[in-house]
Amino acid sequence: MKKELNSKRILSSRLFLFLGVIVLGFLIFSFGKKFFESREIDDQIREAGDEIARLEVKDEELGNFLDFLNTDDFLEQEARLKFNLQKPGESVVIIPGSGRGGENNKNKKDASSENQSEGNPKKWWNYFFKS
Repeated sequence: MKKELNSKRILSSRLFLFLGVIVLGFLIFSFGKKFFESREIDDQIREAGDEIARLEVKDEELGNFLDFLNTDDFLEQEARLKFNLQKPGESVVIIPGSGRGGENNKNKKDASSENQSEGNPKKWWNYFFKS
C-alpha cells in the first residue's frame, strides 16, 4: 500500500508533470520536423518527375529533328541552297532584285567601295550639302 501511495504521489507531482510536458513537446517537435522534411522531399521528387517528363519530350523532339536532318530531301534542299547545286536537266533562273544577289547587291558593293575611296572631308561635305 505504501508503494501505491508513493507512485500516486510521484505521478501527481508537479515535477513529473513538468517532465512529461517537456518530453511531449520534444516528441511533437521531432515529429513535426520529420513531417515537414518528408513533405519537402516529396515536392522535390514531384519536381524532378516533371523535369524528367519535360526532358523526355524534348529528347523525342530532338530525335525527330535529327531524323529529319538525315533525310535525303533535307540534304538535297541544303545542297541546292548552300552550294547552288542542281539536278541534271534542271535550269537555274535568277530573278533580278530578289534580294539574294543580282544587281541590288552589286549596287550596294559599288556604293560602299565608292564611300571608302573618298576622304573624310568629302564625306562630310556630301553629308551636309548633297541630298
